[in-house]
Amino acid sequence: MGVMSHCAKAVLTALVALLLVPAGATAVSSKALPIDEGGDATFILDGKLRRTLDAAGIEVEPLRPAHRLEKTILLPAKGEGGFELRFGTGYAFLRGGLRLRGDGHSVAIRHLVLNTAKKRLSGKIGGRTLTLAATDEVKAYRTGLGLLVKVGSLRLTARAAELIGAKLRRPDLFRPHRLLGRLSLAAPLFTVPVTKGTIDFSLDEGFVRKLTDLGVSIVPGGSTTLLNAAPLTFSFGNLGGEIDPEFEHGRVIVTGEDSLRLVQANTSPPREVIWRAIGVNFENGYGTEGSDVVVASWGLPLGLAADPPLGQVEFGTSPSFDGKGGFFTSPRTPATLSPYAVKPLDDAFAGGKAVFTAGEPLGSFSFVAFVE
Repeated sequence: MGVMSHCAKAVLTALVALLLVPAGATAVSSKALPIDEGGDATFILDGKLRRTLDAAGIEVEPLRPAHRLEKTILLPAKGEGGFELRFGTGYAFLRGGLRLRGDGHSVAIRHLVLNTAKKRLSGKIGGRTLTLAATDEVKAYRTGLGLLVKVGSLRLTARAAELIGAKLRRPDLFRPHRLLGRLSLAAPLFTVPVTKGTIDFSLDEGFVRKLTDLGVSIVPGGSTTLLNAAPLTFSFGNLGGEIDPEFEHGRVIVTGEDSLRLVQANTSPPREVIWRAIGVNFENGYGTEGSDVVVASWGLPLGLAADPPLGQVEFGTSPSFDGKGGFFTSPRTPATLSPYAVKPLDDAFAGGKAVFTAGEPLGSFSFVAFVE
């Protein structure tokens, strides 16, 4: 599984929002989509300013790890921060920086932060943090498994124009509110929100036989659909959650009232276990490296309390993404019974006797998850 868990990533994003954004910045909205490593910000210097600088013998150079690509400069984005899509509100930290050099003088601009909540690009010049440029043009878009943030009409602030001009000994070239250029950020998402889909759950015949021998029947709840009687297969709609494209983080989970009711009618009163919010957590919660966790919210008979993982399954990287249709599909993958689910089942239906076994076949899972 990945080095950083989804929970740790969320905590880190929150801490970054509170601690690392320059003073006065607004933290990323809870509806923001966190970005991952591998993104780039493309900076394009305004054409008129570029011609003015060329005529003055001043070059604009990238500072590593930023690099030039034709007339643009690419600044790698850190896997921190994120953006919401309605207004493009959020922030990103950019690696490298820019250096303006000419006639024996130079000025380096480092630690760039794109903060669209404040509609500004900030950075450090000579150890001073300041707003370099402001903008009123921000738009954000989903792009498959990533997002694109476009920032136009970046205009120099009075403080930045004064400082850059002074360090280059050319204050005439950098006027307040002069058009600096534009910037666009393309980055993969840490996890992609699931908008809809289905999970199919086929129960293992041996597991069903144990339940049947105890007088337990399995009844679908909500809009759960019985697909097949042998093997006993149910389909759950109303899918939600979030997916890491490498299946190291996130989850797919059934929302709403879809459930399975395990009913033991031959007792007085009848005993019932309800599994709601059935799904798969792609974090490695227990078991072998690479394993995924089958989760469920348990409803147990009076006097019993537990909410353990239901099972263990290992999708690996087998699910595939259909870029045209905007959905992930997974093959049918076997799952085993969680060691933490054994006692709740034995206590509910077998009077505490050992009937169920950790690691025994539970069934198999497959899913279709739309992300667009």
